[in-house]
Amino acid sequence: GAQLLRGRLVSPGHLQVEGVPGHDALEPRSAVGSQQQAVNATGVGGAVVLAGADAAKPIRIARGGGLTTEAPRTTPSGPTDLRCGVTEKVHSGSDKHEHCPEECPFFAQDRDDNEFCTFTCVAEAQCREKNPHTQIGDAKLGVCRSCVVGGCEECDSSVLEDKCSKCQAGYYLDEAGICHFKYAGNWMYVVAAIIGVILVLVVIWILDMQCRPCYNEDGLTHGLEVREKMKLRMPKDEEGERKLWPLFTNLMTTHVAGTGMMLHFNFQFALIVWAVFVALVWMCFAQFVDADLWRLGTRRFGTPRANCILVAWGYETQNALMWTKVAFLWIAYVGSVLMCFVYGVWQLRTFQRTDYNNKTMKDFV
Repeated sequence: GAQLLRGRLVSPGHLQVEGVPGHDALEPRSAVGSQQQAVNATGVGGAVVLAGADAAKPIRIARGGGLTTEAPRTTPSGPTDLRCGVTEKVHSGSDKHEHCPEECPFFAQDRDDNEFCTFTCVAEAQCREKNPHTQIGDAKLGVCRSCVVGGCEECDSSVLEDKCSKCQAGYYLDEAGICHFKYAGNWMYVVAAIIGVILVLVVIWILDMQCRPCYNEDGLTHGLEVREKMKLRMPKDEEGERKLWPLFTNLMTTHVAGTGMMLHFNFQFALIVWAVFVALVWMCFAQFVDADLWRLGTRRFGTPRANCILVAWGYETQNALMWTKVAFLWIAYVGSVLMCFVYGVWQLRTFQRTDYNNKTMKDFV
């Protein structure tokens, strides 16, 4: 989500955070070597992953688009104001569902300028011109991408299809440009058959044990009686019978198996109360301050353009709502300390009361 990508929102100089109350100042951001990874990836394991070029130009994010007054652009079926061959910089207010015109239906990352997150609408034949490694025009995603081949290390950029030129270690390349697992073969079926035979034998053994007649009835009866006597039971009733404790017995207040068990279940209850308290505090912030607190870190990512928009939105939203996180930590910390004091006193009083009302071994020492 957006929070995981925040560390890559950097530039060699300063970033201007605009349109966010209290953050309209220049903020220095340190540069890192993996800037381009925020929106670039390679096809691994057959997953649909989109890649950019290994170019020197990093990915840039345009700030301050969250409060734009422009009307939102329409869905793929409607008109759009994007133009073929015109580079556009996306920001947090850009529509990630917007598509290019039908004449040039693919977004290609513009690697010729010095800006972050700039994209151009191109035809499939122009994808290679923008980036030699993203030569395939994906009609479903609407982007220029590299090949998607499981186990591929380097794509074959000379063709407009999913074809690999070099596989990863442990894979071999066939004539169609597909990578196959090198160590797969008939031995896998042999191992599966052996495991299946072992499981069948285990099932037969269990059924045989179940169907065997009982040859030691006295020993079985004695064992069942001992197991029954080990169960925790209530004090004798008027008829002199000791019944089992009910299923819904409150083990925090009822002396069933010693004071230690009561204190243990008091601890379990206190832990639940603390967790509910922390969750309610965060839910109150999300409900009454800003609903974006529910969404941070959960929004879907996908194409490089959508990633740029998502990262920019996450950066601005986190900075604008940083005071809520600080306040949440203060409330959680102070509340936890106070509840620890209350819990300690509660446990001490519970022990003293139980020890006073019940005779224990230490009363005879």
